[in-house]
Amino acid sequence: MTATSINALRNRTNSQDEVDDRMDQVRDLLVGDHIRSSEARLNVLEARVRDMETNFSRQIDAISLRMEALAGEVNNEHRTAFNELASNISELGESIRRIAKP
Repeated sequence: MTATSINALRNRTNSQDEVDDRMDQVRDLLVGDHIRSSEARLNVLEARVRDMETNFSRQIDAISLRMEALAGEVNNEHRTAFNELASNISELGESIRRIAKP
């Protein structure tokens, strides 16, 4: 039985690291530009999505504020209409009382 020496194992590890480095270089040469351009496009798209989210959020906030303002206006109009109706009913009641008195 022959045992592998520690130096041989170290050399094999070093040579394996060199092979891995070369493979990384080859991989970078073959698809590196494509990966970099894809990542750049992805970054642009992510930035656009963030901008759109910000714009939508602002628009939703503006719509919400406008709806609250409209609700306040409607409440004021209802209150005014109710007060007018109450006044008219009081006047009608007074008119009926005057007519009813001989």
